[in-house]
This record gives sequence, C-alpha cells and structure tokens, in this order.
Amino acid sequence: MDVSELHTLLQGAKEGSEYLDYAIQRVVVGMTKPVPPYSRSIDAAVQLLPQGWSIQRLAQLSDCRGGFGGWIGEIFRAADAMIPYPANGTAPTAALALCLAVVRALDGERQDAVTKALAVEPDTPLQRSGT
Repeated sequence: MDVSELHTLLQGAKEGSEYLDYAIQRVVVGMTKPVPPYSRSIDAAVQLLPQGWSIQRLAQLSDCRGGFGGWIGEIFRAADAMIPYPANGTAPTAALALCLAVVRALDGERQDAVTKALAVEPDTPLQRSGT
C-alpha cells in the first residue's frame, strides 16, 4: 500500500479501525510496535503530524439542520505562506479527519517532488513568433 491508496482508503472510512491504524502505521510511520489507535484517537492522530506542521482547524461540520455532519481537519506548515496542495480532510470523526489531512499533505508532497523531478529545463529559450 502506498500513500495514494491510503488516502483513498481513509476517504471511504466511516469510522476508525485497527485495520486503518495498521495501514497508517505501515505507510506513514513504518513498521514499529505498538501501533497507536491513529484512526480512533485524536491524541494518536496528532502524533502523525510531520515536523514543522501544526493543526490549523479541527471542527465539527454543521448539517444545516441544527446538528453536525462530520469533522474537518486542516493542517499547515508555518514556514510556507501557501501550501500548493490540499492539507485538509473531512471525515465522520475528528481522528479520521486529522489522519486524512496528514495523508493528503504527504501525498501532495510526494506528487510535488515527482513533478519537480520531472521538470526539464529547455536547452534554448522559447522564442516568440511575429514581433
């Protein structure tokens, strides 16, 4: 399983589970024991935040009928004025929302690194036709 597959798995989750915790541990942290309940505990999910990242928002979403319809978690890196990829997640529980935000940020960093690695500088500058 890679970061993209974990991202998809977390998006479809209705609640945290031991299976999700092991998948998160394997992809994000590496295979060590014990496996914290990342998808079931806010305290454990906070441990997933990469160095230099912080929680910007963790809030319940309104269902517009006087109740709540899930959670949103947003993380940010203070060193960046703007993060060029999503670093948020909406999920049925607060812990899942934080896990999803972390995985989305990691997936975005991975895709950004691949894009930069594939960027090729042209040998000659582009010329405008006409004038």
